[in-house]
Amino acid sequence: MNKVIFLDKNENPYKPSKNIIKELEKFDVDSLRFFPEYSPEELDEEMSKYLNIDTDNIISVNGMYEAFACIINSFDKYKIYLEEPYRDLYTKILEYYKMHYDVIEAKEDYNINLKKNIRSKNSIIITSNPNAETGMFINIKEIEEFLKHYEGIFVIDESYINFAGESSIRLINDYKNLIIIRSIAHSHSISGLNINFIISNSENIENISKLRQKYGINKISETIAIAAIKDEGTAYKNTFDIILERNRLDTILSKEGFIVVPSRANFLLIKHVNINANVLYEELIKRNIIVKKYDSESILSNFLRVTISTHKINNIFVNALKEIINNSI
Repeated sequence: MNKVIFLDKNENPYKPSKNIIKELEKFDVDSLRFFPEYSPEELDEEMSKYLNIDTDNIISVNGMYEAFACIINSFDKYKIYLEEPYRDLYTKILEYYKMHYDVIEAKEDYNINLKKNIRSKNSIIITSNPNAETGMFINIKEIEEFLKHYEGIFVIDESYINFAGESSIRLINDYKNLIIIRSIAHSHSISGLNINFIISNSENIENISKLRQKYGINKISETIAIAAIKDEGTAYKNTFDIILERNRLDTILSKEGFIVVPSRANFLLIKHVNINANVLYEELIKRNIIVKKYDSESILSNFLRVTISTHKINNIFVNALKEIINNSI
């Protein structure tokens, strides 16, 4: 039986920095007798250097669940809106915390709708850029224009920004209502650590940090994350290789009859002009290839989302699709 190929979680297919092993070999095992720091200040400092921001503009948190809890509870009783298309994870988190939310419908091209007029100051809009489902990218000028007229809190999940281009981070001190969630899980191949970073102006960060879980990030995770951040060369090479493969797959799939949504992330959202997404999904499973499909209620129900993997794995995926298409003719 062939090994199952998972292309549904957007995990980086390349190995993380070798510096991690070096740092772990030097790790003071005896220090594990003691609790970690109250808050991982060394990690916060290293990430602030990486992003070229001040340390009072950032805190690290234990995954997206904690990021949401810290942000939303800092603005208690604010009405929550999710920009469609949104990550399944967002709804799971909000349902876990028993928080109600409304949805801002996407535009006809499946992109987020920043023209939607939310008048209430006591509102939180949550979105992702690049979009975590489509890979589509909103340029910074458009985001800034929106922030000029929106008085509520605007939260941008930039988990895939390293594959895209310019971050909105440069706007955090000009717009007090902007909060950014960052991750290096996908770009630095360390999804297993489940670490996120909240970035905003210093006043917001001070208030948000009061709700941060104490001792939330352990010593070993902090050591690994810092080692990965410091090795910019490995992360850059891996990210660049994924972008090259993303562009290659875009071209190939377009020639095979797929509509490919322009992606600035480490995945592609695809739809075949003649073959139903459910049929493709089931046929791929028969070939031990797992991609992401969407519920019938989703606006993306006719699409499949495919993680960009290595050249070899991508070729296996493409060949499987070609076989399915040929058998369907």
